[in-house]
Amino acid sequence: MEIRRNILLFKLYYLFAGMWPLSVLAIVFFQRITGSYAFALGVFSIVSIVQSIAEVPTGIISDKIGRRKTMVTSAVLEVSMSLIFALAGTFGYKYLLIIGAVVWAFAEAFASGTDDALMYETMEELRKSDKYDILYARSKTFGQIGLGIGALVAAIVTYFYSLTVLAWVCAIIDIIPIFICLRFIEPKKHTGEDTTSFKYFVAAIRAFIQNKKLRILATIQMLSHGISMTGHRFEGAYFNMLIPTWAVNVARIIKQTCGAISFHVAPYFRRFGFYQILVASTIGMTFIKTTAVILNNFATPFIQSCVNIFYGTASTAESALLQQELSSKQRATMGSIVSLFGGILAAVIYWVVGFVADQTSVLFAIVMLIVCNLFISGGYYWMLKKYKK
Repeated sequence: MEIRRNILLFKLYYLFAGMWPLSVLAIVFFQRITGSYAFALGVFSIVSIVQSIAEVPTGIISDKIGRRKTMVTSAVLEVSMSLIFALAGTFGYKYLLIIGAVVWAFAEAFASGTDDALMYETMEELRKSDKYDILYARSKTFGQIGLGIGALVAAIVTYFYSLTVLAWVCAIIDIIPIFICLRFIEPKKHTGEDTTSFKYFVAAIRAFIQNKKLRILATIQMLSHGISMTGHRFEGAYFNMLIPTWAVNVARIIKQTCGAISFHVAPYFRRFGFYQILVASTIGMTFIKTTAVILNNFATPFIQSCVNIFYGTASTAESALLQQELSSKQRATMGSIVSLFGGILAAVIYWVVGFVADQTSVLFAIVMLIVCNLFISGGYYWMLKKYKK
């Protein structure tokens, strides 16, 4: 079947989409332009807020026009975002970061839910939907490899040049996913459907309200996503206080290598149950972060980077559990509703952490995020006891 092509394309897409060399140093790049951690993390807050607003309409668009066109749109917007950030670094105009954040938000909104939906529907058409988590893990492995390669590129560029040059390199790399998305095959179930946007939205909202298990699972995942993404974005500033800028990228290479390994082995743990995997993984990540921060020296970035050895197993389990609860006809729309509330929560967390860092210290903000991770582990443990499979 021609749609089998998507399996390879997913891996290539995540490889190059994840290859954003500015990733680990974005917070440092923004802070140097703006002079404030609150403003720098405010860029990510804008991304979360605008993405939250755009999540539902873009999810409806995805369900209406198809996954392939939606993914292409996202890829084009990603290139535009990188160009705007590069211009902001070149001219030192901080308000360009706000424009770039808005464009970035729409790029993320178009891809959010759509990539997972396209992946799930591809497996459905191949009559292998029960193995969705395996394809998800394998594809995300390439995403981690891409992030690792991006970090290597960043280490080289920042050692010989500057963060501004690195921003322009990002704009060039971001062109590649456009051509990959153009090659995706649209699942037959989304060809020529005649369902109104309003009907999609209402049906998705009704299903979300009626599904108690989905609401609880989504709430915990929203908190987990907001806290983990803030920590992921902010750790670059913390690491840069302990080691040179170029070395921060070496730590990120270690992190993405661990992530690639974690996603690669994730399918082998599925027999233990997804809730069990989540509890063990979140506890493991919190333990590593705590150990690293207690040391608070040059070894901290490299120890904390090992946290991703549990990231792939946790992420795969989270996605599989969520996809099992989503309606097949409004999969992207329902996923976007979850992302809507999660994005708003993440925006608040970004701003709070940035404010705390400006008023106290970067270290205190990092410790605060680690404490929050304990509540996530507790939430998944509660679900394990209630919905154990």
